[in-house]
Amino acid sequence: MKKGRIILLLCTITILAGCAGNENQKHQDGQEIATIDFQEIQNQEIQNQEGGFSDTDQQQENDANSSTSENDDNMQNAIATESLEISSKAPEDNPQKNGTVMDLYAGFLKNEVPVNVASDYPQNDCFVYNLEPGKSYTFTTLGDYVNMRYLNPEHSQKTSYDYAQYVYLDSPDSSKKNLLVKFSGLGIYAPDDDSYAVYVITEDQGQLYLTDSYECWARSGTKACKNGLFSSDGSSGAGAHYTGIMALLGSGKLTDIYNAEILTGWWASSVSNETIFNEVFAGNEEIIFSVMVYIIGEKNLYMYDLSECTDDQISVCETYLNRCHDEMGIEWVTQEAIDTAIEERCSALGIDARAIDQMEEVEWVGIESH
Repeated sequence: MKKGRIILLLCTITILAGCAGNENQKHQDGQEIATIDFQEIQNQEIQNQEGGFSDTDQQQENDANSSTSENDDNMQNAIATESLEISSKAPEDNPQKNGTVMDLYAGFLKNEVPVNVASDYPQNDCFVYNLEPGKSYTFTTLGDYVNMRYLNPEHSQKTSYDYAQYVYLDSPDSSKKNLLVKFSGLGIYAPDDDSYAVYVITEDQGQLYLTDSYECWARSGTKACKNGLFSSDGSSGAGAHYTGIMALLGSGKLTDIYNAEILTGWWASSVSNETIFNEVFAGNEEIIFSVMVYIIGEKNLYMYDLSECTDDQISVCETYLNRCHDEMGIEWVTQEAIDTAIEERCSALGIDARAIDQMEEVEWVGIESH
């Protein structure tokens, strides 16, 4: 637009100059007129430079401004959207989101990854201190809980467990692995009885959970095996012993496959009542025989062992067994029935019953102090 005005100005000057060569008188007037025309053009040019644009120029400017404004709005919207997306992303430095299961377990042992108490973690009304569902613990704070739970200053001079160990176990019902952490030297039954508590930690959807636990002391023991099965044994008296096998499932829950109580001599009276027992064995207290009570799932099965009895003693024992059946309703079963019930129990838990014959005890690994 400015270029067009300059050309028009040059043409006007040329015409005026040509007229001046033919008429001198008109030169003065024409120059004045030319000066006036030039001044008007110059003033118009100044006005345009100061902001006085034509309608076409104004429209182009408006279009440009509108485009710029839209671009700015789009950019701001894009930034806002990107910020929202970033803010909604999970932190990349959260090991419970990014690590493998074994990384998470190792992180807990290093005091780097916390573990949450599962909502269905077993609670015991006899305990003064229970692990609170939903609460988080590191390895160190879990150890602090163990000290508080077991080392009561009113009964123990100790203030801390002796040492901690861990082990990874396969699950007999799935491909999952569970982490077990053992705290030893708790004096549960008596001082220096090498008692211990074991806590089960399992992973679920990138989170670690405390799911179960068990404890052992001088008169009891539990052996953890690599395939996720446990053998247990113990005593509650001279003639009362127990044994059993339990499984640690992929869910992190301990469940019994079976428990068996072995009652010998007078202790066998608990399956009937003392009246029946005393009437049968009066004067024959030296007779040694055993009664086994199996708890397999929902079943209570009873079996007896007369292998230590003489022929004369066997007849006395059979009298007792018959009275238990007739008066107490006890059904005596054979070892074959016990084995069948155990197989059925394993099947219900999703466990191959042959795993019971493949129980290899695991070796615990020490945990360094933090």
